[in-house]
Order: sequence, then structure tokens, then C-alpha cells
Amino acid sequence: MKSKVIVISGLTAGGKTTLVQALHQELANSYVISFDDYNIDAIPSAPAITEPLADHVLQYDISVLIKACCEMDGQYETLLLDFPFGNRHPDLAPLIDLTVYNQVPLDIRLARQLRRDSESEMLAIVTAYLSTARPLFIANEQFVLATADLVLDGMRPLNERVTLIIKQLKQKSCDDSLEN
Repeated sequence: MKSKVIVISGLTAGGKTTLVQALHQELANSYVISFDDYNIDAIPSAPAITEPLADHVLQYDISVLIKACCEMDGQYETLLLDFPFGNRHPDLAPLIDLTVYNQVPLDIRLARQLRRDSESEMLAIVTAYLSTARPLFIANEQFVLATADLVLDGMRPLNERVTLIIKQLKQKSCDDSLEN
């Protein structure tokens, strides 16, 4: 049995991890693989955080993430991948069955990041957001959104978003079986 791979993508502090964990609770035979667990942004080959994703996605070495997906394939019915790039990395794209973009307004995302991080980091976060991050987030969001199978309003209740993803996965499975 090949595992279904669902990628949950979106910007930092947009609720990807919360959504993945809720799906994991709902889908009995699932396994979570998270981009954050591999420190891919810290690998020397990773571009500067200020570089647009569209121009530099191939510089990210995600081989450890792909290896994790391949090792877990078939052991679980569903693999839930918390991965901000969606299906935009060509090495990962062939493994993905469903790409979901959890879209949250930038002001809400910023407020969540401020709430999450320490008080001493707040001024630096806001300064970076205003000087460079906001336009970069907009560009990255447009890049990943362009190929998402499902775009969710990240402000909708969590249970509604989980239900929509499961419904989309079932529909995609039916469509795939009709094609074969």
C-alpha cells in the first residue's frame, strides 16, 4: 500500500502545525513529518531568508525530508507533511497526493508570531517585518499558492478546515481511481 501524502503549506506562524496535528488526530493511520524538525533553513546550502522562494527553491536541500517520506511510505495510510513550500520543490512534488495552502492574513500571522516569540525579540521581528519580510512573504505566498490543490481560509475554524481536507483527499482518490 502506498501512503497518501498530504502537504500542509503556508507562511510562518500561519497555523500549519496546528492544522497538521488536528488532521493527525482525525486520521487514525497517519504519520507527521515536519520541515521544522530538520533545520533545513540552517543547512549551508539554504539561501538567505531574505531571498524570494521562487528564485531559490532549488537551493534548499530537502533530501532528509524526502528520505523520511520514503521510509514511512506504506507504513501508514497517510503521511502529513508540514512543509511551507507546498509542491514547489521538484524533488518532493512527485511524492505528493494533495497540496493544501493554509492562508492567513499577514497581520494575523505577525500577531501570532509576536505572541509566540519572546518579548525581547518583538522589536526585531516587527522591524524585520516592515523592512524586508512583508514583501517577501507576499511573493512567497503567491509562488506556493499558484500550484496548491486546495486553498483554505486559515481563519475558518480548525475542524472545518480538517473536514475540507479530508473531503478533498477522498474526492482526489475517487478521481484517481476513475482515471486508472
